[in-house]
Amino acid sequence: MSYWDGRKDLNYYQTVREWLGPFSGTLLDVGCADTPVAQWGNFGKRYAVNNRPFPDLSGVECIEADWMETELQADVITCLQVIEHFETDFLREFVAKIFRSCQVAIISVPYLWSAGSCPGHHQDPIDVRKFLDLTNREPVKLEIVTDSSCRRLIALFESE
Repeated sequence: MSYWDGRKDLNYYQTVREWLGPFSGTLLDVGCADTPVAQWGNFGKRYAVNNRPFPDLSGVECIEADWMETELQADVITCLQVIEHFETDFLREFVAKIFRSCQVAIISVPYLWSAGSCPGHHQDPIDVRKFLDLTNREPVKLEIVTDSSCRRLIALFESE
């Protein structure tokens, strides 16, 4: 089973899809794995970037690269369930690059997952205050979405 197969019915993806609705131009999904997020919405140009191999997505320019080493720009950037994997200093640089590279960013993280419950998560647990401190920016929209016993925080940011 692929990463997407195990996640495609999660509620937070539906929220992200809805939030993408009013936007157009260029969409970039950072850290996409094999999810089709870059195919959603009304965008004329679509990119997906991932630091590991991932399948081609129809209508999307798929780029295997380290996000921090790209020069990509987009009107909207999504980065879903990625930043919790980073140590704090790198996370802040990563998110700052997202904000410099777009007009609108949608970022999601696990919400209040217990420390150690998910291998590779360096930031758990993340509450709203910690998320705001890590991103160093106030979102225009923030929602906590529940899937079974797991909750995720989703935030939409606009350029300052």
